[in-house]
Amino acid sequence: MVNQRGVSTTLKSMEEVTAYIQPSLKLYAPNDILCIFDIDMTLLQPKHPAAYAPNVRKHLAIYHDIQRHYPTMDTSLPFLYNFLLPQRLVDEGIYPLLQVVRSKGIKVIALTATLTGDFEGRSVEDLRYQSLKEKKLSFDDSFAESYLVFNTLPMYRGNYPTFYKGVLFSNSEKGTTNKGTVLCAFLKKLQLNPKCIIFVDDRAQNLTDAYDALKQDFPQTQLLGIEYVGAEDYCPEEISAEDFKAFWSNCFEKACHLPYADTQASLSLNEKL
Repeated sequence: MVNQRGVSTTLKSMEEVTAYIQPSLKLYAPNDILCIFDIDMTLLQPKHPAAYAPNVRKHLAIYHDIQRHYPTMDTSLPFLYNFLLPQRLVDEGIYPLLQVVRSKGIKVIALTATLTGDFEGRSVEDLRYQSLKEKKLSFDDSFAESYLVFNTLPMYRGNYPTFYKGVLFSNSEKGTTNKGTVLCAFLKKLQLNPKCIIFVDDRAQNLTDAYDALKQDFPQTQLLGIEYVGAEDYCPEEISAEDFKAFWSNCFEKACHLPYADTQASLSLNEKL
């Protein structure tokens, strides 16, 4: 959605991303650039037909019907169970892209809206880190800091946004801890003042949030916002309406038993995808 604030272009492959960022790599010194990648639907996606975007769009009415049975649940919670599924790499072009960026000495991090804290006896942050590591994606070499907690930002569900081994967690996609707010908190905490931020995300709204936050706190920073849609049409396997309903009903039912499940915050599936 190029006409949206903060969105410079919309691209379908990491090869296109590599070509698109070349002018910026030449224009700015490496130390003046920060490169950021979203995780879900940009780097990784669950290897399950109920999570493939075309199937979700096809059965969206079923999902909304399930959601109506949990009117006060934060619907980010059922998505946590997707992280326990096997993950697939969205685009192998990410490897040469990272090689190009890193060979110039440019710092790279991942930025996700994933909720932080404990989940099914595991750290969500480490679960996401390990999923990336399994696909030979690691972002822990750009900064010496391996763990930061942003406790000056609002707490949500008993936890704060964090930075863990190269991955920045906003702990929400809504309200005061969207990706833009947490990105600026990260820059301030590490005393960074990049002239250019390259941000690749599948959701245009995240790019807009980053643009708005940077405009307020880092007005001299140029944002190159790339809406990445490479996972939008991936669907090697269809799923029946019955199986789709069973999958998401199970996710919602299990999420009921998580701490802080009963909230008014909401993020619908069509917004997520």
